[in-house]
Amino acid sequence: VWEALGSRVHMMSPEAHDAALAAVSHLPHLVAFAAVDAVRRQGQGSEFLSLAGPGFRDFTRIAASDPRIWRDILLANRHEVIDQARLLRERLAAFEHAMQADDGEALETLIREASAVRARWKMGQGLEDD
Repeated sequence: VWEALGSRVHMMSPEAHDAALAAVSHLPHLVAFAAVDAVRRQGQGSEFLSLAGPGFRDFTRIAASDPRIWRDILLANRHEVIDQARLLRERLAAFEHAMQADDGEALETLIREASAVRARWKMGQGLEDD
């Protein structure tokens, strides 16, 4: 039925499903919620938000999602989401370290690598060349 509707069906274990969705759906929602909340909680948060443009709008679009649904999703898959949040914090630390060290070359390398992955990614297909 799903294939007849044009969907691509992937067979995977429940554990693999939870891990994958934590990485590519649940964590992005958590990050968007946290980013909006971090700006909001600053003394000048309202002013900062008045200056936000399309990048912030696009990045945080999913933060407008239904709170009850996302509460339930995040709690139901909390172990995988927490693992993904840890991995994100590790990568943020690498970016922060490069900035603290005033290491433009390292920072550019980190950005270039992430940018190259994003450029190769095709929704529903993974990375080109894989």
